[in-house]
Amino acid sequence: MQPVVTFIICSYNRAHYLDDTLHSLLKNQSSPDFELLVIDNNSNDETPEVVKKYQKSINKDGQPIRYIKETTQGLSHARNRGIKEADAPHIVFLDDDIRASESLIPAWISFFENHPDAIAAGGKIHVQFDAPRPKWMSHFLLPLLGHHDLGSSPKKYPKNKYPFGGNMGFKKSIFEDIEPFNPNLGRKGESLNAGEEKELFRRIREKHNDIYYIPDAFLYHRVGANRLTKKYIQQQALGLGQSMRLRLRETSTLQHCLNWLSETVKLLGSFPLALGYLCILQPAKATMLFRFRRWIWKGYFGASNNI
Repeated sequence: MQPVVTFIICSYNRAHYLDDTLHSLLKNQSSPDFELLVIDNNSNDETPEVVKKYQKSINKDGQPIRYIKETTQGLSHARNRGIKEADAPHIVFLDDDIRASESLIPAWISFFENHPDAIAAGGKIHVQFDAPRPKWMSHFLLPLLGHHDLGSSPKKYPKNKYPFGGNMGFKKSIFEDIEPFNPNLGRKGESLNAGEEKELFRRIREKHNDIYYIPDAFLYHRVGANRLTKKYIQQQALGLGQSMRLRLRETSTLQHCLNWLSETVKLLGSFPLALGYLCILQPAKATMLFRFRRWIWKGYFGASNNI
């Protein structure tokens, strides 16, 4: 029996997190309506052994879990391999460091069954801190760590918003007439470049207007101590700027102007937010808002990684 949804997990040297991710996905979940597909993007840790453990032990009811190694480095390459290998007519990409709610898998299956014409959708993501939250980490920086919440009601995404990569789904056939993820964008090994998801959704929007938000497709994105440093936030911001430059390289002058107008609005919007944090005696949060914006601009113009 063909599954309704293939859940694709692309992983690179995160065996410990992947173990927890697979456990949360399979806990109390067994259905022929879905399969799990792990794309190992050149890991040199215990990733293969973790997958084999679940194939042999937790997978008692025959729940399909497949393992494929993609040797070309890069998240976009791994995701594109997942698209090719998926057996289901619908695919959902999940990060390898998540904890799934009980409603996640049923919500995605139900959505695609009840919306046969839907092309793309995204789910809700909350951040789970595995280490103390730094005093400079404001709510407005949480999207850098994967936080994505448009509320508790299903809806269509506004024109200026898109699903996040850690919980996004597609009708597989869309990739027959739209190129998949741009391999020049996205993470490669330890590089924190990004932008491949927004670039893909922009192209989807050019042909199909509706992208859906599914609040019940809910998960937690785990964040460890290594991601809660100023250096990590800086690297992410620089990567965003660098990816922005690559993404805009082949767009029109108008698109460039609109992009920088948006970035300018975000910079100006940081001033009242920073003032609010200063008023409640949280200057570290105020300072980081401006450093983050500055790092994005530096990344766009090819600056170095000096804080």
